[in-house]
Amino acid sequence: MSDEKGRTVVVQLENDDIDGRTASSSWFGRWFSRTDPVRKAEQEYSQALVSCSSEDFSDLDAMGFLHVGPNLRDKLGRPLIVVVAKNYRPNVVSLDRLYRYTISRCDAVADSSYSMVWMHTGATYWSNCPSLSWMWRTYERLPARYRSNLQSLYVLHCDLSLWLSSMMLCPWWSALLWRKITWISRVEFLWDYVVKKGFPVPAFVAEHDSILEDQPLQDYGLVTSKEMAAAGMPNPM
Repeated sequence: MSDEKGRTVVVQLENDDIDGRTASSSWFGRWFSRTDPVRKAEQEYSQALVSCSSEDFSDLDAMGFLHVGPNLRDKLGRPLIVVVAKNYRPNVVSLDRLYRYTISRCDAVADSSYSMVWMHTGATYWSNCPSLSWMWRTYERLPARYRSNLQSLYVLHCDLSLWLSSMMLCPWWSALLWRKITWISRVEFLWDYVVKKGFPVPAFVAEHDSILEDQPLQDYGLVTSKEMAAAGMPNPM
């Protein structure tokens, strides 16, 4: 650069200034790279919510795998989302439509603190669950409030396949999320956490629960259905 008399003046930046600018630029790049996917996910969610507002989901409501309503509450008065996994049939429901259906029913609930009950009775990963990759993508697609506002997740009648699936997702789940999960082995223990009145308990869930009362080792997979049938005992769901 030149001074007032036209003489050339060389200005040397200190290393700290250069490093500082570089660090600042690098920090901004890292911040932007983190927030941009979040912003994009929020925009995609809003667009999907608008597009499904006029979609007819009466057939999925009739399947009965997702229950949301004003009368479903936990013991602290928070709204409940109830999933009956066995009633979900992936062979008749596309994953994109499942996503739209889920957000159309759960969006208002996730605006504030809520709890969830996952009834895994009689369900299997292969027959009644979306793929692990889909569940992970959906977990990423949902706005952060779905995760932050979820206070408790109660899992009823967990089996080995669900447990192994959970272990596979463990590296990507936060410790906070794990602390929100309560594993429940009997329906009667569920009433310690949720309001019993108006809570949907399908007949096959109650029947399976009564079988587990007579055969408690079934909880741990130590007595198989084939062994029970050979002994003349009723087959669990």
